[in-house]
Amino acid sequence: MIYRSYLRRNFRNNNIIFILLILLTPKGLIAQTDPVFKPISADVIKFSSKVLNEDRKIYIYVPPADTLQPNKHYPVLYVLDGDNHFSMIAEYCRYLSRWDVNVVPEMIIVGIPNTNRTRDLTPTHSIVNYYGTPDTSSNSWLKPSGGGNNFLQFMSSELIPYVDAHYKTEPFRIFAGHSFGGITTINCLLTQPDMFGAYIAISPSFWWDKGYLLNLADKKLKTKGIVNKMIFYSDADEGVSDKSTFHTNLLKFDSIITQNKITGLDHKYVYYPEDIHMTEPVKAYYDALRFIYRQWDIPQMDPKLLNAAVVKQHYQQLSKRYGYSVMPTEVNINNRAMYLITQPGALDNAIGLLELNTENYPESPTAFTWLGDAYLKKGNRSKAVTCYKKALALNPGSQNIKAKLKGASENR
Repeated sequence: MIYRSYLRRNFRNNNIIFILLILLTPKGLIAQTDPVFKPISADVIKFSSKVLNEDRKIYIYVPPADTLQPNKHYPVLYVLDGDNHFSMIAEYCRYLSRWDVNVVPEMIIVGIPNTNRTRDLTPTHSIVNYYGTPDTSSNSWLKPSGGGNNFLQFMSSELIPYVDAHYKTEPFRIFAGHSFGGITTINCLLTQPDMFGAYIAISPSFWWDKGYLLNLADKKLKTKGIVNKMIFYSDADEGVSDKSTFHTNLLKFDSIITQNKITGLDHKYVYYPEDIHMTEPVKAYYDALRFIYRQWDIPQMDPKLLNAAVVKQHYQQLSKRYGYSVMPTEVNINNRAMYLITQPGALDNAIGLLELNTENYPESPTAFTWLGDAYLKKGNRSKAVTCYKKALALNPGSQNIKAKLKGASENR
């Protein structure tokens, strides 16, 4: 049974500066500390799971409603260790998707806090610890391990269907995790690749169960059965300062991917030698988002080359890459057009972009007003008047539009 308790938590709206001062210890590699970040303004869902046989708390951040697109849908990013990383990623996405930044789309962020981290985020049962030594103690933290595949079943059969049913989601999903969360995302890629379109594995604990996932990756990736997926993976100074195999394991994983030359798997590996296990996510999650959504915005180009056809082609390519219809925001195209208006010989290109905006946002008085302004600048008062009339019909109370319409009409 699912209980929808939409509580609101208010967090600071200003930009967050994340400072993690956690020393790297073997314990830091196997378990997260007490919660550091609390959710920003988000839905807090009490979710009763039959698969896990327990109640789970889920955090869900939804972008502000778009008045021009009341039925707008969003890609979804699922992040493990939700108590620690949910609000950090949500703030990254809020900032990077701002109209004046626009390097990623607005996203729904789903944070999954832990109840039993060792149980849920390990793919096999193992009592071998980080140092390769069996822990046979009666109170060993390793005892509940091995529930990772059951946890993925919870996500695929319960959590994802719930989110898709209750929120306006696009089919493109991202799965992000750190440490044990990192091996969970990689286990998902190797065993259920179609669950997500992109995977983020920050310092994945490949040491688990004597390199179980490295062996699985070597076996699975040789078949080249992964198509149209992305993965970002990284590590910090683990395995360098403590002389373990942590860093070399990441190199082995990267070698498996690169040597098999999997054309359907877009990948990137980053090494952060100046960071420790618990500071790395601050940099790595940002870099992962930029990798997954590289070339999201229209590239800079000669103003005379930036026209409506180029813009349409750009967004058609994005739509093909992410598997859903991607449309430019009204403000982004308006800003591009306003810039073109100031450039010699680019007025017609600006008009083409503004015409595209009226096609994409036929209920926007702003789109028609700005198009009217551009026509007026070109000297086409007849088309300017037509645009101002449409804008006024959409916003009858606007004194600004009335004045523009009157001015254009009197001087025809």
